[in-house]
Amino acid sequence: MIPEIAALPRANLGLYPTPLVAAPKLSAFLGGLPIYFKRDDLTGLALGGNKCRKLEFLLAEVIHQGYNAVVSGASSQSNWCLQLAAAARRLGIVTSFVVRTGVHAEIQGNLLLHRILGSDVEILSITDRDVAKNPRLSEDVMQRFQSAAVTLQARGLRPFVMDMGLSNIYSSVGPVGWVNAADELAGQLRSQGISSAYVVLAGGGGGTAGGLIAGLKHLGTDYEVVTFSIARKKEMLAPSIATQANAALGLLNLPTKVAAEELRIEDSFIGPGYGIPTNECLDAIRIVARTEAIFLDPVYTGKAMAGLIEWVKTGRFDSKRPIVFVHTGGIPALFAYYEELTA
Repeated sequence: MIPEIAALPRANLGLYPTPLVAAPKLSAFLGGLPIYFKRDDLTGLALGGNKCRKLEFLLAEVIHQGYNAVVSGASSQSNWCLQLAAAARRLGIVTSFVVRTGVHAEIQGNLLLHRILGSDVEILSITDRDVAKNPRLSEDVMQRFQSAAVTLQARGLRPFVMDMGLSNIYSSVGPVGWVNAADELAGQLRSQGISSAYVVLAGGGGGTAGGLIAGLKHLGTDYEVVTFSIARKKEMLAPSIATQANAALGLLNLPTKVAAEELRIEDSFIGPGYGIPTNECLDAIRIVARTEAIFLDPVYTGKAMAGLIEWVKTGRFDSKRPIVFVHTGGIPALFAYYEELTA
């Protein structure tokens, strides 16, 4: 572990290291270029996922600052909210969620697991698309966050409002989990004699990519990160990734800097918008399942894998460098998207 990370408060929530496994049948299907999976869908918290690494540091800091409750939210099938709910149960933190109506708001997938966990979830009539078209609606959502916090305060609790924006500890402490993951991954690749590779992942908010890029750059590796955006255009995602990467590096007092201009981001596989799987996404889910018996999700990893497949087919990757696909989880959402997957 990077020494500066070891000095931070941390809650032990995940099972590490997550496996790095070869995908020979997928490689053969795509023409032979070596492909590996970094299985962060196996972190062990709420059916696994990349948010676990962030929450270990985020919730430890929340507790360190004297809070005993958290208010947060995202879309109705949010992996973030589910992992936060599960982590909070483990740590004795009370949670309250205010979520936008996503593509699927029925009690299935992540929302079903929330119900089993006993999560307090308010589903707003405001949709993801409404917010995308009118960013001012985000203010209405934040007002609901504050109302939820007031309710928790009335119960004698001290809530921390974690809005996933770039104005709080989410943007600096959270990515540290993925700076740490970069160290873990680099060690695994070295042990397999892989000194140069592409590291491919889905990009939503940018914290996972930011931490990973920051860590790999700080370690001086020759592992190039390619981020396939699942919602935002490159000109919006690149600054977000760079900001969170540098916030984490600053928190750790590391001299490395990340510039938005140096990032490799692909935004042509987003499709109609966040949470709406494309045909290529659904095909990618089936291909990986039928070659490697690994399940991807329809919101994040399916779109990123669709991009990876297309890049391999069109020669965008150097055939001399293997590809490591970071599986960030999200498996419960498959059950909410059963109609799309069986159409």
